Amino acid sequence: MIDLNNVSMRFRLANDRIMSLKEYVVKKISGKLEYKEFVALNDVSFSIEKGEVVGIIGSNGAGKSTLLKIISGILAPTQGKVKVTGTIAPMLELGAGFDIDLTARENVFLNGAVLGHSKQYLTEKYNEIVEFSELQQFMDVPIRNFSSGMIMRLAFSIATLVNPDILIVDEILSVGDAHFQRKSSQRMQELMDGGTTVILVSHSLEQIRQMCTRVIWLDRGNLKMIGDTDEVCDAYINAINGISQEDSKILNSFRGKLYTPTAIAKFGKEYFIVDCWHHRVIYTSNLAEPINKWRAFRGDFTNPHSIATDGEVYLVEDTENDSVKVFRRRGTTFIETQVIKQIGRQPNKLVYDSNTKRFYGIAASSQQVFVLKNINGEVKVEKVIKLEYLENAYVRSINIIDDHMYIVSGPGKIMVANYIDLSFDLVREYKVPFELQGMNDLAKIGSFYYMSVYQNGAGDIAPKLIRAKDLDELETEFEDIYDQLGLNGVPYYFSVIEDRIFLTEIDSYSSIRSFKLIDDNIYDIVVHYDIGVADESSLKRRNSRFA
Repeated sequence: MIDLNNVSMRFRLANDRIMSLKEYVVKKISGKLEYKEFVALNDVSFSIEKGEVVGIIGSNGAGKSTLLKIISGILAPTQGKVKVTGTIAPMLELGAGFDIDLTARENVFLNGAVLGHSKQYLTEKYNEIVEFSELQQFMDVPIRNFSSGMIMRLAFSIATLVNPDILIVDEILSVGDAHFQRKSSQRMQELMDGGTTVILVSHSLEQIRQMCTRVIWLDRGNLKMIGDTDEVCDAYINAINGISQEDSKILNSFRGKLYTPTAIAKFGKEYFIVDCWHHRVIYTSNLAEPINKWRAFRGDFTNPHSIATDGEVYLVEDTENDSVKVFRRRGTTFIETQVIKQIGRQPNKLVYDSNTKRFYGIAASSQQVFVLKNINGEVKVEKVIKLEYLENAYVRSINIIDDHMYIVSGPGKIMVANYIDLSFDLVREYKVPFELQGMNDLAKIGSFYYMSVYQNGAGDIAPKLIRAKDLDELETEFEDIYDQLGLNGVPYYFSVIEDRIFLTEIDSYSSIRSFKLIDDNIYDIVVHYDIGVADESSLKRRNSRFA
């Protein structure tokens, strides 16, 4: 949709200050007019596909605005070729394309014509534009009397409500009150979901990270870097902080590894890994693909643990920030659309139950179960309840087994509760021996209950992986399969993907492995990712969120 090949832009700047046309003519004729050349862009090449949301970052004077004007057709490059397919709505400068002596009503048609739209089309869209801008009572007022926020509302409404193929935005989303910023962000989301290609320039890296699928970094007119949003943004921040590009590569090498991958799942044709201590969720359609080829969710987490979906929205807990983040698919990526708070301290496990069409989660440090429901695209909190029978135990996991919720492990016990009626009343409990009291997860697979263990009853790290047929006899009878699976670290969450049981390994050693069951016997153990002990880049990535 957009192709730039070896594009350069040079400006000639006069060395002397010329005060009049006469002075200019005299110096020009006498050959005393001197110029210096300013290179705004130097040999820039890249392509943007339809539906992509691409961010452009760089310090002041990097060439960002010049680049946008070239793509918009406002400037012609001094060298190179630019090819753009589709209609463009450029929002480059507040009020550009407006006549301040005309009314807002007249400027709708003037600005719309500048964007290439017919009078008939603008007449059809007029009421929609006015309604979105919330300027109904000011449409017959000359815009010279408008505030900058009112001009921004009108410009944004015209540019986005005519459904352009390409929308170019230069910092304009940061203008206006909080209400309109939320409204404009929602409209941007609708455009992006509808396939509009968006190029966004912003000094807000948080905004770039949340909205963009790729990022271009310009430095003094040169294309410094282009690629994955987080990778480019991290390299840019490192450069600002004086970290060399070579050191930046070392710091960013964590992207090819896992550090405490707490969960793996498959939804549709894609695999998802929650890479907890790297603070990210990654995904791919090919499980054999190297980790550095997996793509990352566009969002910011601190120690996520699990992911759940109803097929429309994808929920991930942001554990250290006491919240759950909601994501939606946009093209080939996933974009954060909602943050849910006030659900307890340190949410640690999410599950989706297709029977009740609800999400359930456990807040590990406050012993609260929370219930979330997707209602017409918005995830709402249906219930939050503190389970007094958990006492003050740190609880890492819940699972739905045989129409009941299993909670592991409470105060030395596995708790079983009614969840369908939202009462969460305790219906039974199973005592857990001292060495298994710090459980991570419990799943029923075949004839056995499988349990992963982090700590013993004293809080000492003492990893185990066990299975038992009868939870009533768990205190005296269980099978230890830790060595059989060749584990080195702490086993964490189980998941069943097609005909295999997957297990994540965390903490002192990171890996993901799977196995098959035939008549409850374990066969065909496969190590999918054997990352081992965390290196310097992973340790720094983990600690950077708490610096």
